[in-house]
Amino acid sequence: MRIQIELDEGTEAAAEIPNEQFQTLVRVVVWELAMRTSRDRFEEHVRQLSGLHTRFGSDLETARKERDHRRFVASVLEDIRSLPSQPRTEPSTGLYL
Repeated sequence: MRIQIELDEGTEAAAEIPNEQFQTLVRVVVWELAMRTSRDRFEEHVRQLSGLHTRFGSDLETARKERDHRRFVASVLEDIRSLPSQPRTEPSTGLYL
């Protein structure tokens, strides 16, 4: 498995990672955290993580909507770029209908 994280993308750094790969990455990180910390400290980390949806629910929903919107716009722009173009033989009227 090859995971590509684009660090220059900021909050979108891992956005292109498929869910399955991301879940594998999380499992690896959780395993390493459990190995490197005491049982009590690990359980505290798990408690903190389990409360994230409660603490940041509306922020997470907003972030999801914004990400979905950006992905939709990117896909539309990609579709437009993939359309075949033809050279103009007549002057443009400025109307694109």
